[in-house]
Amino acid sequence: MIPLRARADIPPIERPQPFRNSDQTHRLNRLRLSAMRCRARARVDVSEACDLLCVDEAQSELRFEEALLRSLHQGLGRKPRFYAVGAGEESFDERWLLQVLDAAERGDMASVEFLIRSRIDKIMQRSIRFLIRGAVGRFGGRFTL
Repeated sequence: MIPLRARADIPPIERPQPFRNSDQTHRLNRLRLSAMRCRARARVDVSEACDLLCVDEAQSELRFEEALLRSLHQGLGRKPRFYAVGAGEESFDERWLLQVLDAAERGDMASVEFLIRSRIDKIMQRSIRFLIRGAVGRFGGRFTL
């Protein structure tokens, strides 16, 4: 049997990175920073996170985002993976979260529903929808999830 060797003239395969505008990059880095802060804090039950939120206009989106990150493990059935702030790669969890937040911001109900149903346990879907809606500041009847 002939041993397999790596050929020196073949460059390594690079993973294509998704195109992100500056707003999306800022949101991703903010989520990563929030996820780092949340690692040091206790995880919370989704229903407890929803109950504890007080809607303070100045801080509500950040509080909802943090509550979402602290309870997302329950909806996913495992701990979500976040890379360090400024990392060149994105985890599947980061991409999914960015997609669902972007769709919620646009008011694209079909995409939000598809993304939530594709990854979140059925029992947790309503609570996760509530946290996503709060994280993008979509209260006040603009649309409902």
